[in-house]
Amino acid sequence: MQLNEFQERFKALMLDNPKALDTPPEELAQFCKADSITLPTRLKVYRNNIVGSLTDMLKTTFPTIEALVGEQFFEMLARSFILQHPPSKGVLSHYGDGMDAFIKEFELAKSLPYLPDIATYEIAKNHSYHAADDLPLTTEQLAAVPIEDLDTLHIGLRAYVFLVASKYPLTAIEEFCKNKKTDETLNLDQGGESLMVFRSSLDTKTDILAKDEFEFLRQLSEGASLGEATETVLSHHPDFNIQAVLQKHLALETFRAL
Repeated sequence: MQLNEFQERFKALMLDNPKALDTPPEELAQFCKADSITLPTRLKVYRNNIVGSLTDMLKTTFPTIEALVGEQFFEMLARSFILQHPPSKGVLSHYGDGMDAFIKEFELAKSLPYLPDIATYEIAKNHSYHAADDLPLTTEQLAAVPIEDLDTLHIGLRAYVFLVASKYPLTAIEEFCKNKKTDETLNLDQGGESLMVFRSSLDTKTDILAKDEFEFLRQLSEGASLGEATETVLSHHPDFNIQAVLQKHLALETFRAL
């Protein structure tokens, strides 16, 4: 058996039904040492280490999810996710992508409809933290663009900027979990939020955006030109102040250099 084949089959065994470890395939067992500790016991220890390490990583990425559902429920959720979606890359910084879609289909989480959006938010924060540090668009660069070319100008967002919209108050939920007190309750009916997640001073931050501002940035992120994005937003929000929004986000260094 070639090494790569052994590795692939060993991985499949580790992520199979737990009972599969009780009777490991002979073609794999012959390569594994048992001694005084039986092979199934050795494999179960190895499996527990794998699942435990990945669970700890998911806890780091999804602290609000864990705070909402509790450690025991989160570990069950994480275990189910790991067995169905094992890491596909050697670098694990983005492991947990897809957790939001997974939670939507996780039967035991159906009573918490805001949980998938919280996962989306925390995935965005994780991506923002690990994103490349590209160069920002400056006021001088924008001013150097001829006026007649502004309408067709394409302005992208920085690599660490992510937009998240939800009908739930995600930042209020996050804050509640951080400062939870037994005599406090969270009002989930206070309305949704449109958020921009970005990185500043080696940490992620979140800005709650107005709906027109969020839509403007979303249009730009999807490839619309400056003129197209402005026209689209104005058709739904006649009071949209593009000058104020541009000034704000130039100061925040939201846009990528031309």
